[in-house]
Amino acid sequence: MARRIGLVVLALALVVGVQFAASALFTPYIVRVLAVCTINVMLAVALNLVNGTTGQFSIGHAGFMAVGAYAASITSVAIDAKLQAIVPGAVGSALTLVSALFAGVCAAGVAGVLVGVPSLRLRGDYLAIVTLGFGEIIRISIESTPAIGGSQGYPLGVASIPAYATLAWILGGAVLAVALTWNLTYSSHGRALAAIREDEIAAEAVGVDTTRYKVLAFAVSAMITGFAGALYAHDATGGQHIDPGAFRLDRSIDMLVMIIFGGLGSITGAILGGLLVGILLELLKELPSLLGGAGTAAQLLRENAGNIRLIVYALALILLMLLRPQGILGTREFRLSALLGGRKKNKAEGASHG
Repeated sequence: MARRIGLVVLALALVVGVQFAASALFTPYIVRVLAVCTINVMLAVALNLVNGTTGQFSIGHAGFMAVGAYAASITSVAIDAKLQAIVPGAVGSALTLVSALFAGVCAAGVAGVLVGVPSLRLRGDYLAIVTLGFGEIIRISIESTPAIGGSQGYPLGVASIPAYATLAWILGGAVLAVALTWNLTYSSHGRALAAIREDEIAAEAVGVDTTRYKVLAFAVSAMITGFAGALYAHDATGGQHIDPGAFRLDRSIDMLVMIIFGGLGSITGAILGGLLVGILLELLKELPSLLGGAGTAAQLLRENAGNIRLIVYALALILLMLLRPQGILGTREFRLSALLGGRKKNKAEGASHG
């Protein structure tokens, strides 16, 4: 217990330290990229729980992100002024953000159960189609609801979503999401999820309630995705406005690419994939400025930079599938304790030989 408390304290200290260091050393753009990459890590870890650990195939998680983002935003816009009047300053801001995050997690969790109970009796491509349909239903429903801004986004007018999620909040949220996923994956429940991935019929034969465990994985994954969506909506490094266009199918595909890059079934692989894809997408956004020079060819390249970005993105994925189809880490985990243990072992062997 003392060790776990110490790890939590160390993680919090690192989060606060990174926040101060980033503010002092980096430009706002770099801090923004760090925040985006950290949100990507949460999304990748959440989707990996379903697609990697449990062996299902969901391509509609952008819908859960949208539910979390909108539920949290509606909550914070509604209560922020009232809380600030009662508890002004940083404490009131923290209470607003925590309340918004709680609302986003709960709403996304309910959505996960609602889509999980009827659909997770399906398998393979059928499940993928159902989750894809769910994600699009959520997005289209938001676009068709004028009360939350419709296609113009939320909120309308001069109001804005409180920008309370600093880099420290986002990093802390990522640490919490990874810790929750790690503890679930490497518990008795996680072994049941892995058994479903390996052979669902055999898992049922030995008494694993496959439907219940798949719904559990789907609900937890949806809650973490909604949590990431809530932080995305309140990100202090970005604009305090959300719209349905941010939660299209492209977002779900990006999540899928993250876990494929890192390796299906590996939590540290999902973290690595989220970081790599976030950095790659940011670099590709800067492609027009990199295509300098004069002349017709350079002008043509700049005008088609969007299409070129998609081609480069696709080529990177194709190369990875050709050279490393299981992903960078595959199903393996990077464990710092194992690395340190290996070094100690090598030192001990060297001393014994000496």
